[in-house]
Amino acid sequence: MSDITITDPAEESARAALGDMLHSPAPVIDAAAAARIVSRHYGIRAAAHPLACERDANFQMVPAQGKGCILKVSNPAEPAVSIQFQNQALLWLERRDPGLPVPKVVPALDGRSEFLLEMPDGRSSMVRLLTWLDGVPVARIGVSPALRRDLGRTLARLGAALVDFDHPGASHAILWDIKHALRLRPLLASLPRDALKSQLLAELDHFDAEVAPLLPGLRQQVVHNDLNLHNVLLNPDDPDRVTGVLDFGDMVKTPLVIDLAVAASYQTHLGDDALASACEIVGAYHGVRPLERREVALLRDLIVARLMTSIVITEWRAARYPQNAAYILRNNGPARIGMARFASLPRETTTAALLAACQMESTP
Repeated sequence: MSDITITDPAEESARAALGDMLHSPAPVIDAAAAARIVSRHYGIRAAAHPLACERDANFQMVPAQGKGCILKVSNPAEPAVSIQFQNQALLWLERRDPGLPVPKVVPALDGRSEFLLEMPDGRSSMVRLLTWLDGVPVARIGVSPALRRDLGRTLARLGAALVDFDHPGASHAILWDIKHALRLRPLLASLPRDALKSQLLAELDHFDAEVAPLLPGLRQQVVHNDLNLHNVLLNPDDPDRVTGVLDFGDMVKTPLVIDLAVAASYQTHLGDDALASACEIVGAYHGVRPLERREVALLRDLIVARLMTSIVITEWRAARYPQNAAYILRNNGPARIGMARFASLPRETTTAALLAACQMESTP
């Protein structure tokens, strides 16, 4: 009798979007090994300090003199084209808008932007070095209305700089790209039955019927796709201005407005008025990079789709990787608050307010 393999639909859905990284442990490398890599391949002598990361190994490199940098050692299951995609985007941004507060690629001694290297655990990872950006994550300080507007302007400027950029790795399918929100269904099935689950299922049904069919007709381009409050830096002495945008690991080619929806979703748990917070960042973005009416009309549902994605993926992954749950769940609580404060508002009222923030009439 042949063996019968019973597969978990949630596991299969996540694997389809995350690939082998779903079960691939982060590289096993200590600070001493990181320091040797940077010395040998970049000619920089620096102390290495590990940084929290879910699937890669990252180190802050602090030299005795000069500015610091960050060593990024990719998950061995990460395709090389994905790392090349990220680096080429950063190089493109440096040429297109050198004043953007994003990391710069540091070339190795042989001129390469990234290279494959065997790690102490016997597996091989892509290695690269980026400049270190000074500042404090916004998550530690909080968001003022002025900073929220600067977030919108900075994201619009970043999108404008990427408008003509493309790469073979740009169209990879990732679960964090909310155009694939319908892939959440199998993962959602594993969550407890409660009012939140019912709300998520209803939103997915609406997304399936009313939103997904319209996405292919929107403007498409490479976007950052993860402007959460841990990925934005500021100077505590000047807390109303963005000084750094980090983590291009979820970058993807997708509808442009999704980039804004992601950023706005991370504002919905702040303050007493979730809709006003979303409108501030949307209005500021529109002032730099004008949105089309059909994009704004979908913003409410795309913001909610990102909140759903943050809840479902992090809950599912934290249950399977409890040793890393604190890092995985850092945006889960805010997303739950955002669902309660933003997604529960009348859809028509929310869309009318977003249109008004862009100085568009609520009716054609």
